[in-house]
Amino acid sequence: MASGGSGFGAGADVTTSHFTTCESAWTVAAGDATAIPRLLRDLHPPVVAYCRARARAAGATFADADRLALDACRAVLAELAAPSGADRPFLRLAYTVVADATDTEFVLTRANRLTRLQQEILILRTIVGLDPRQTAVALAVAPGRVALEQHAALTSLRAA
Repeated sequence: MASGGSGFGAGADVTTSHFTTCESAWTVAAGDATAIPRLLRDLHPPVVAYCRARARAAGATFADADRLALDACRAVLAELAAPSGADRPFLRLAYTVVADATDTEFVLTRANRLTRLQQEILILRTIVGLDPRQTAVALAVAPGRVALEQHAALTSLRAA
């Protein structure tokens, strides 16, 4: 597993970017509570961006999204502490936890004819700022599929 990455963290074969959330995550998972503040400083901004994007799509307020982002960050920490928490790429773990939280709180409306996967790719790529490989890790799809679905989504939005 590569160390580092941006957005929700990093996963397998993800290159280093401006911070190393993954290293902090595995340090926390190993039981080092002193790494929690750094992990939260790195994790919170992209989680807020994701929650706000989902809130906006559902017609909810940013205040609701910000509260949910805090809860989602706590849930990510709890998942890291679970016995199976360190068994998958951190980016995938964090995305799954945050997406499940937003699914419960906000109903993602279908913009035009976009599929759920296309909506998630656009949110992760354009709002959260993940690169194609990070997005692929988060969504558990091939990087080529990310590019294909993003292109299809943008084409569909342009046509609408």
